[in-house]
Amino acid sequence: MSKNSIIKAVGFVGTLAAGAALVGSAVTGTGAYFTSSKTGTLAASSGHLTLNTTDTNLAFSDLMPGEDKTKNIDFNTDSEGKSDVWVVFDKTSPAYGAFSGSNTEYAGGGLGRYAHFAVSVNGGQPVFESYNVKNRDATDTTSLVCYVDANGNGGSAVRASSPTDTPPYCGVPGAIRIAQNLSNGEGRTLNVTFGLTGRWKGQHATLATVPFQVVATQAGVRPDALNY
Repeated sequence: MSKNSIIKAVGFVGTLAAGAALVGSAVTGTGAYFTSSKTGTLAASSGHLTLNTTDTNLAFSDLMPGEDKTKNIDFNTDSEGKSDVWVVFDKTSPAYGAFSGSNTEYAGGGLGRYAHFAVSVNGGQPVFESYNVKNRDATDTTSLVCYVDANGNGGSAVRASSPTDTPPYCGVPGAIRIAQNLSNGEGRTLNVTFGLTGRWKGQHATLATVPFQVVATQAGVRPDALNY
C-alpha cells in the first residue's frame, strides 16, 4: 500500500471515531430541550357538618286510645356541602325491642297492634307509618309485612278492622331518612306522631322509653355507612 493510501485510511478511521463520539454525546448528554418549572404546594383541610336542633326529648304523656299526639323537632344543618338528615334507632337495644321488636328479638315483642307511630316532615305525608309497630318473627313466612325502602321510608297506613284483624307487621326501621340534599343553613321540622289504638286497656302504664338520634350525614351517605 502506498504512503498516500495509508494516510487516507488513517484519516477515514479518525473520522469514524469522531462521529461515534458525537453520537454518544447526543444520546447521553442533558439539556437537549428547553424546560421551565414552577414550585408549588398542595394544601388540604377538612370542612365541617353540624346539625342544629331544638329539644329532642319527646314526652307523649296522658295518651288516650285513638287520640294521637304529635311532637315537633326543628332542625337545620351547617355545612360546606349538601346534607341528609335521619332519625336513627338502635335496633339492638332492649328499649327498641320493647318498642318494636319481634317475639324472637324481645320477650313478648314490641307494642305491635297496640300503638300507632308515624314520622313526617313539615306537616306533610308520613315518610314512615305503622299501625302494627312490630317486626315479624324470623320463623313466620306467611304473615304480611309492610314495604320499607333502603332509606327507611314506607310502612303501612292499614288499621285493624276487627279485634282479630292483624295489619301488616311493620317494625320501626333502624334509620329513617327525613330530609335530603339540604343546603347550608336549610332546615325542616320533624313531626313524630305516637298514639294508642283501641286495643290498649291499661291505665297509667309506661309504654316505652326509646332512645333515638337525629343524625346529619353528607348527602347520599347512610348514618351506618362503613368508615373506609
